[in-house]
Amino acid sequence: MKTLSVVPNLCIGCHECELMCSLKYSGVFNPALARVRVEYDPKENCYNPVICMHCDEPACAEVCPADALARDEATGVVTLDPEKCTLCLACVDACPYNAINVAPDGTILKCDLCGGNPTCVRFCSKRPEMSSPLMANPEGATALVFVERGA
Repeated sequence: MKTLSVVPNLCIGCHECELMCSLKYSGVFNPALARVRVEYDPKENCYNPVICMHCDEPACAEVCPADALARDEATGVVTLDPEKCTLCLACVDACPYNAINVAPDGTILKCDLCGGNPTCVRFCSKRPEMSSPLMANPEGATALVFVERGA
């Protein structure tokens, strides 16, 4: 099983991951609709991608009164069933990574690893010369990587 891993100090705050995630899921470039979020840490003077870690024991799923969140044992992905979600936001408060986002319309936005090919990883680039969010970074160091769980 693979999961996302954040490599500290490689994020340059370009927000390409947010833009491409929102494009994939909402059809528009709008960071407010992304399942990944880039935050600036003034104490450390660095940017950090914030994304679901698909925990082995997901606190978000444990507190969900509607059982809208569940861990798929085959893939390791913690999934959200929007049909069951009551928008109570208990999952948002329970997430230890602060990785569940709320869209402007109040719906829950949660990473599902894009079915095993995360868009944020494909478009993450620490290289400033990559100025277009439409240019994927096929090689080189990135802040977001897709790795085997436990690696």
